[in-house]
Amino acid sequence: MTMAAQGLSVAFLVALVVVPVCIWVARRCNIVDHPGGRKQHGKVTPLLGGVGVFLAVAIGLLSVDRLVQDSLTVDLKLHEILSVLVAAGIIFLIGLIDDVFKDRMAFQLKLAGQITGVLVLAWPHLWRLLLEGGTAGEWLYQLFFLCWFLTIVNSFNFSDNMNGLMSGLSIVAFLASLVYLGSGNSVRTLLIAVLLVGGLLGFMPWNFPRSRVFLGDAGSMFVGFLMGWIQFDMVRGFPDKNVFDIGISNLIPGVLIMSVPLFDAAFVVLMRVFEKRPIYLGDNHHLSHRLVRAGFTSVEAVVILWGLGIFFAGVGILAAFAPPGYRYLLLGGSFLCMVMVTRVIMAFEHAARTRVGPE
Repeated sequence: MTMAAQGLSVAFLVALVVVPVCIWVARRCNIVDHPGGRKQHGKVTPLLGGVGVFLAVAIGLLSVDRLVQDSLTVDLKLHEILSVLVAAGIIFLIGLIDDVFKDRMAFQLKLAGQITGVLVLAWPHLWRLLLEGGTAGEWLYQLFFLCWFLTIVNSFNFSDNMNGLMSGLSIVAFLASLVYLGSGNSVRTLLIAVLLVGGLLGFMPWNFPRSRVFLGDAGSMFVGFLMGWIQFDMVRGFPDKNVFDIGISNLIPGVLIMSVPLFDAAFVVLMRVFEKRPIYLGDNHHLSHRLVRAGFTSVEAVVILWGLGIFFAGVGILAAFAPPGYRYLLLGGSFLCMVMVTRVIMAFEHAARTRVGPE
């Protein structure tokens, strides 16, 4: 608890102090997001908020590591997750480059950078497979590993479309993770989740309800990557040949905890495919945008989605302690609930458009 409290405090204070400096640097270097088109903000906004969160997590981790070295009571063994830390740094750097060269970086290059980060994370296992060979199942597992991270990184990147939305949903997801991280032997993973909560809490006053800075792709991709790693690190028994579903049910709690950004990303991607538009081009078909068109303010829309995130995080915690069969029931019920919520939001949106009349 002492380590968690120190880590949270350090990360929170670092973000709270460093983010204003990031705002100043972003304005001086013209690393900003301009309003217009599908974008909801009405003024030029700096993009380097993610740098503050990154530094908060990094400094917090160094602080906690020094504390445990002095106390000699526990060893975080950070060398064992060196590939995780390096991969997270690569993901952050790719996002930062995208922020600096806003709207000029090709989607393919951004995706290649994300894949590079995941390959660095998986390299210890890939190296063994390349040297010794592996079964088809082992290679399929690595493919799943890649898809898992790319899906979560881009889902959280997509959800960063309104002030406070992605940050709030991430805080909810990390806090929910702590509930069952605390019940296991995952001190190192727990501390990293705590640091991310602290960093995002320190960032929030500068982003919600009135935004002075955005997380940018650097922040949203960095947070999404570590979210994917934390959720995957909590999984025990996947794949497991001794159970009927090879342990897939063990992934369900994490999926439920992240369900709002995951469902929203899947929904907008399907819409883009249905309308024959490139899936990587942003639009205003996200649930947050639809809530605003339905008549809610942007703050109300974000709070509503936070509420959904809290509800499904609770379901995820319940699933973590439920038998495998019940996890599938909770997943199916949650999916149907999200579909119904989406239909209601779209009905409100349609009713609001009908009242206003054709433009």
